[in-house]
Parts: sequence; C-alpha cells; structure tokens
Amino acid sequence: MIKEIRRELIRQLQEMLQFKFNLFFANFGILIMVSSYLQYFKETQSKFLLFCLLFTWYFTSHSVTHPTFFIEEDLYDRTLISVIQSSKSIFHVVIFKIIVQILIDLVKAIPIFIILSILNNIDFPQNSLRVAISFMACLLVIVVIYGLGFCLSSICFIFNRTSSITSLISYFMLYFTGILTPLDGVLSTIGNLFPYYSLRNFIISPTYKNILEIIVYGIVYWSLGILLFSRLLKVAKKRGSLFHV
Repeated sequence: MIKEIRRELIRQLQEMLQFKFNLFFANFGILIMVSSYLQYFKETQSKFLLFCLLFTWYFTSHSVTHPTFFIEEDLYDRTLISVIQSSKSIFHVVIFKIIVQILIDLVKAIPIFIILSILNNIDFPQNSLRVAISFMACLLVIVVIYGLGFCLSSICFIFNRTSSITSLISYFMLYFTGILTPLDGVLSTIGNLFPYYSLRNFIISPTYKNILEIIVYGIVYWSLGILLFSRLLKVAKKRGSLFHV
C-alpha cells in the first residue's frame, strides 16, 4: 500500500509539473484571496485563528469535491467496471486516491501558507505545542469532511455531473459556516451542520470537548457516506446505469 501511494504520488507530482504555468497562477489566486480575507477580517478575530481556518478550508474544499471527481472520472473513462471485476473494492480505490490527494495538497499548500504567514505577519502563539495541536485539529477536520465528500460522491451512481453541486458546496462552506467570521441566526444553525465552529472554539481555547465534537461529526459523515456509497452502488448495478455519463 505504501509503495503504491509513493508511486502514485510521484506520478502525479511529475504530471503536475507539466502544468507549471497553470499551477503558478492557480496558487497565486489562492495567495491573493487568502491575504485579502486575512486583512479584511483581522478586526474580528486573531490572524492566527483565521489563518488556521482558511488553511482548513483550502483542504476541505477538495475534501468535498474530489471524491466526486474521482468517481465521475472512473465512470467517464469506463475504468469502474475493471475495478468492480477486480479483487479491489471501489471504496478502497477511492480511499487510496484520497490519501494521495491529501499528500498532493500538502505539497502545494505548505509553500503557499508559509508565504502567506510571512506577508501577513501572522501572530503565531509563542507556545509551539499550541500551534502543533491547532494544525492537528485542522487535519482532523479535513479527514472528517472527506466523509461528507463520500456522501456526495455516491450520488454520482444515480445522477449525472454532480461535481457542479460539490463545487458550489465548497464555496458555501467558506462563506456560510463560520470560517471567515461567526454567524448569527439561521446561518449559525446551518453552520452547526459542519465542524468549523468546533474547530474555531478549539483553536481559541483547546478542550477535549471540542475534539470530541469534531470526532462525532466524523462518525456521522463517514457512516452516512459509507452507507450511501454501498447502497447507491448496488442500485446502480441493478439498473445498469453505471455508465450513464
């Protein structure tokens, strides 16, 4: 498994370097966007808090969208039937791709966010352990949101081109779930469907309660994701609709 991940990671990095021009401007766009938010919302919260939340959003935007992209790509390329006929399950293939994607995102994100921290004078806590556990909590939320991505990816077995919906949800999370700033009223209720408030509270004042809340979100998301994935895959097999795209 580790050898396969390393081989696929190297392959994707080499492929990524073939599009250096596009990669530069895509990352430059993220640099401008995140810097703008850090300046605009700096009066409502610490820059470190917002920095961590935007770092998390960068990854979770892929957590929501990429499982769907993976399934749609396999459906479009007609490779899904090969996976079904092999000894490997579709679930394990998608998990493998998710692990590689997280590693790819780390390779891309670390230089961007180092530059962002320097340009925006991020006020990191003096306690290095506090910084480490904050980013560990961010990584936990990223894994949790991949469970939500699994829920959404299962819809690909029934409906066409659901990736447009997941792209919309990734930006919905940025603006309406408390990442940029805490929200009130109905939007606050909607935001509680996601683990970002728990992450926000943990970064401000780390407690086991907030971590347990994030883990509960993960259990719910992943349980629903695995259940929907297996059920809708069976439905698609019976209907013979796996290759509708």
